[in-house]
Amino acid sequence: MKLYKRIFEKPWAQEAISALAAGYMRFVRITSTWEYRGQEHVNKLVQENTPMLIGFWHGRLIPSLFGWPYASTLHILSTPHRDGQIAAKAYNRFGIQTIWGSTKKGGTEAVRAIIKVLKSGGVVGITPDGPKGPRQRMQRSSIDIARMTGAKLVPFSVSGTRMKWRNSWDYMAIPKPFSHYIMQFGEPMDIPRKASDEEYEQLRLEFENRMNALQQEVDQACTQPSPEPATVAEGEPA
Repeated sequence: MKLYKRIFEKPWAQEAISALAAGYMRFVRITSTWEYRGQEHVNKLVQENTPMLIGFWHGRLIPSLFGWPYASTLHILSTPHRDGQIAAKAYNRFGIQTIWGSTKKGGTEAVRAIIKVLKSGGVVGITPDGPKGPRQRMQRSSIDIARMTGAKLVPFSVSGTRMKWRNSWDYMAIPKPFSHYIMQFGEPMDIPRKASDEEYEQLRLEFENRMNALQQEVDQACTQPSPEPATVAEGEPA
């Protein structure tokens, strides 16, 4: 293992990096303007303590830190991998709570934790294409969780007039200061308790399309290029 990777495994290094990352994001926040759209889709759900799964693509994870403008606590699923540890420590500094695990690996424990939060009327943010893709292709697990808990599935996306794009599988967006950001919620989706596999697949595909359309909308409003979903050749949704 390379030296810098061994260092990043150390708790003290993760704390230091997360503090720097949080400090940078605070600077972005105070030097930029933030516009919220589509809050009418979630206002009533918040008032009634309706459980919600807020879906956004993995590539928008960093700017989405400021996407929840309500007093109720937002929980986000994060992998216990080194990068996930650093990211979680950063967004914990903004009052976001961590649910550890992955819906792919060690998924049972993570799903149970998500269900527990949702059944108490909580809100969980989830990246349905994470942790490793394929990009902007929704995994079936989010549909199953919504079905078991009665949670509303709410699409969300964010874009800004000044962002840097990483050359990664998800085209991770890095927000820049002195920018204008648009945070947009889409219309919630109900998932029935009982349906055929074909019907659940149609719902999965519909929500995936809603998320991609929403991302394209905010990117266009901010004059940003909008990444395309991964092709079938790059991988199939789980």
